[in-house]
Amino acid sequence: MSDLNDIWNSGKGKLPEEKLQAYLEGKLSAEESREVELWLSEEGMESDAAEGLSELPPGDTNKIVGKLNADLNKTLASKRKRRTKAIGENKWGWVAIIVILLLCILAYFVINVAV
Repeated sequence: MSDLNDIWNSGKGKLPEEKLQAYLEGKLSAEESREVELWLSEEGMESDAAEGLSELPPGDTNKIVGKLNADLNKTLASKRKRRTKAIGENKWGWVAIIVILLLCILAYFVINVAV
């Protein structure tokens, strides 16, 4: 899955998904748990999300994350399609632009020839 479309996006300064999952399941050592808690205390929205995820059973968390990633990819793909449709399939818009340009060129020549 592309890093841009992944809701966990474990880039620089981000908590890896595996470490967060292990923290929520209580599988980390005391030192690693402290590191995760320190990171969550510095982040506002992520700590709220982790608090909400801690309310769910661990198996459901993985399913929800997978569903959110799938929904995100679907939404991004539909927006990409919508944008290309507006430009490529609007034939009457292109015809109108060409007609207006031709009328402007014709008016320019009529004004210059008449003068």
